[in-house]
Amino acid sequence: MADTGSGATLGLSVSMGAGTIANVRSLTLPTFMVEDIETSILATTNFKTFVASDLTDAGEIVAEILFDPTQATATALPARGVAEVVTVTWPIHTSGNTTNATFVADGYIKSVDLPNMSVGELQVSTVTIKLNGEDTEPAFSAEAA
Repeated sequence: MADTGSGATLGLSVSMGAGTIANVRSLTLPTFMVEDIETSILATTNFKTFVASDLTDAGEIVAEILFDPTQATATALPARGVAEVVTVTWPIHTSGNTTNATFVADGYIKSVDLPNMSVGELQVSTVTIKLNGEDTEPAFSAEAA
């Protein structure tokens, strides 16, 4: 059954305190995508022709985090380019289950946007994590008993 993302967590193995990241406001999970390779030739008519590339791009995770200027590593300026094991954990939704659903992959922090500052608005920082498909290929594990 579909549910909200309330209670989900984001963990990194090295950066931002090497644990669950505090103050996550939203997560956008990756889109897995293969590149298109054009195969059109001079004799092709009407439409270009394509084949799928051999490899899939694992995509990116984008996290919006409430910026806390008192925590230099946890929610302010995480290290970029450092190899990480990234873990997204869903809350348990089914009574009697004891194992959370998880998504685990290798990646690195690609970018960190510092927040805009406005009267009457929270400071929100955006962290983009590039999944690199190296040692730990992206894997989803379902919630279980």
